[in-house]
Amino acid sequence: MYFSDSYELRQLEKLMRSIPNFRPRGHGVVILRRYEYTEKDCDCRACPHHISRKKGCGTDKCPCINERITAGAATLKEAVAETMAAIQYPPFVKRLNQYLKESEENPMYFKNEKHRTTFTEAVAKLDKKDYALMAAVYLLTADCRLWSCTGRYVQRNEILFENIRLKGSTANGYTLYCTAKDLYLGTKNLTVADLADTTIIEPKIFGVICNAMAIRRYGVGAVKFKERTDNR
Repeated sequence: MYFSDSYELRQLEKLMRSIPNFRPRGHGVVILRRYEYTEKDCDCRACPHHISRKKGCGTDKCPCINERITAGAATLKEAVAETMAAIQYPPFVKRLNQYLKESEENPMYFKNEKHRTTFTEAVAKLDKKDYALMAAVYLLTADCRLWSCTGRYVQRNEILFENIRLKGSTANGYTLYCTAKDLYLGTKNLTVADLADTTIIEPKIFGVICNAMAIRRYGVGAVKFKERTDNR
């Protein structure tokens, strides 16, 4: 309620009734686009926690790990380990640790060169910010026969799983297909116990699935295909 008569005095009264040091309503800060970190932004040598090239990081866990993975500045080991941190199923943890140990010497970002090339071409015109889509395409392109059956159903930034009919798929191809559906649609074809079982999922396919799960959480930066060095 205002007690002044003129417009000018009412504006003055409005100002006097407002809370000191607060902006008037309707003048808040609007975030139109979040800053996207680049690999250069995530250089560990610029971090205040970085001690030296020899000693690396002074913290037990990198405080910028999420940004580094998304920007493609983290190692494959870091990306996968961070993705699976919440899984406490012992057989799976044991198998994961073995995979991470092997990846230190020979990181497997893609199943093979054909997989890398097919995936790169497949996602060239797709929305790379759709992590579920990227993860599913990563899995579908890991098997040539599987991609020949499913590639035509990746249209306009979506996968038409309801129209896909697999023909002559191998056991590995079917595993990749089921995992792609799980990550894209939220279905539950595979369990953590299945992933831990070496008789169901062979080592190389296990690695591809772990990578896909990292993509589902952090995007293609998790498996950015280039030689990386651990600067921590």
